[in-house]
This record gives sequence, C-alpha cells and structure tokens, in this order.
Amino acid sequence: MSADMFRVDIDQMRAMITKLQGAETAMRDAMHVMSVVSPDNVGTKKLDGACNEFQKKWKYGLGQIEKDIDATVKGLDEVLNMYAEVERALADLFKAQAAATEGKK
Repeated sequence: MSADMFRVDIDQMRAMITKLQGAETAMRDAMHVMSVVSPDNVGTKKLDGACNEFQKKWKYGLGQIEKDIDATVKGLDEVLNMYAEVERALADLFKAQAAATEGKK
C-alpha cells in the first residue's frame, strides 16, 4: 500500500479526543444549569409543563450522547495506544536490524 493512500495524524486524533471531552463537559454543565433553574418557576402552568418535558427529553438525549462520546473516546484512546505500540515495535526492529548490520561489517 502506498504511503499516500493511508495516513494517520496522531495529533489530530488527540485533538478530536479533547474536543469530544470538551463537548461532553459543556453538555453536562448545560444540564446542570437547567436543573438549577426549575421549570416550575418559569411562568404559566402550560409553559412550566413544556419546559419540564423539554428538560426530561434533553436529559435522556444528552445521556445517550455522553455514552457515545465516552465509547468514541475510549476507542480512540485504544487506537492511539496501538499505534504507539506498533511504532515502538518498529523502532526496536530497526534498531536490532541496524545492530545486526553493524556486526557483520
């Protein structure tokens, strides 16, 4: 396979993890703020009910998004660790090959 066909940008993967974790924190913070401002004190009964229903639905949806973010971050971390392991193994292989070549001279 040509090197031009497949490349992995480790720094971009790390940046993606950071952005995903930041988004998760922002969503959690937003839900916290919504829980502090009770829908029961927003206005009319109809508006209070609508706000309460909105908060319930968002709580579930954001919980699902958090699970997906956690799974994605875990997967990316595993991939980064695998790439690091492969790079270490390749470096060791090249060092061993270089040492063997030097020994034959």
